[in-house]
Amino acid sequence: REMNTLIELISLDEYERIKNRSLLEDGSHLINDGIIDYEEMLNPFGGISRAFYIVDEVLHSIIHPQKHKKVRRIKLNTLIDEQDIFELVEPDTSLSDVVLAKETSETLQNLMRQLDKEVINRLIEWGIKDKKSGIDARIIFYGAAGTGKTMTAYSLAKSLKRQVLAFDCSKILSMYVGESEKNVRKIFDTFYDLCEKTKTEPILLLNEADQFLGARSSGANSGADQMHNQMQNIFLEQIEKFKGVLIATTNLLENIDKAFSRRFNYKIEFKKPNQEQRLSLWKKMLPVDAPYEEKFDLNELAGYSLTGGQINLIIKNTAYRVAVREKPLFSLADFEQEIKKEKDASFDGEKSMGFLNK
Repeated sequence: REMNTLIELISLDEYERIKNRSLLEDGSHLINDGIIDYEEMLNPFGGISRAFYIVDEVLHSIIHPQKHKKVRRIKLNTLIDEQDIFELVEPDTSLSDVVLAKETSETLQNLMRQLDKEVINRLIEWGIKDKKSGIDARIIFYGAAGTGKTMTAYSLAKSLKRQVLAFDCSKILSMYVGESEKNVRKIFDTFYDLCEKTKTEPILLLNEADQFLGARSSGANSGADQMHNQMQNIFLEQIEKFKGVLIATTNLLENIDKAFSRRFNYKIEFKKPNQEQRLSLWKKMLPVDAPYEEKFDLNELAGYSLTGGQINLIIKNTAYRVAVREKPLFSLADFEQEIKKEKDASFDGEKSMGFLNK
């Protein structure tokens, strides 16, 4: 009887521990309602530990309950439908979910360390930062299409516990002279307005920013050239004074104006994956519960020079091909047929000269 009582006490203690831990998990009422927040810090073993704290406004209302009524923050998604500039993205992948080159991963982890209180205090002490919270980073992700620039931007946001306000820069050009310059200011004015109203710090993502960042025309005489230069001057001015995290993606870094290059404190290259990285991508993307032929060898697929975007497309196309069969079974031949189609249709100058040329 005493032994049973002891077991019951241990079980009860374990239940209470699990129950209490669930109160601080992502998605709990305390976190979602903004009562409790946390900071993530790298520990000496390479993992991430969390330090939880009561939000200042909540703590103030507890200490001084009569002074201020609780003011509910406006959620970003309630305002996003009122404007036609940004897409609101709630990232569902973190940096641990993406396959990156070692140098790229190290740079992003260094950026993450700016969340560490000790690092922040050092920067304040040295006069580099003038505030005790937040990350100031203007970042360029550059590299070939399909190498994971946009996905990495979303994953970085997830790791930083931020939402993303994404803007497609191809939308900026207007048929009316003068409208493009106004639109550039409108991008940033709307972003600041949304941040102020919601008291949040989302990441500003400028996708396909080539036309903003390209070399400006010298001695431009045409109205179109003058408009383009003016648009870039305004963009340069906005980048210069931007506070927060801004990520611009581009395929062509060699064409970037030097004036823009100096304004970005992180320039991160996305190279096409090597064979080891391609093997990781195939493993991550292939459907887990699908049937495969007995001698299915992923190393064969990893031998083909493909980007992550191409691998994702090939897997989906192959799945559609196999799913319609009476006895669906994935084979290497199925994937190789889709690889050949993708390479034959590629516009990047790396078209296969024969099926066996990987």
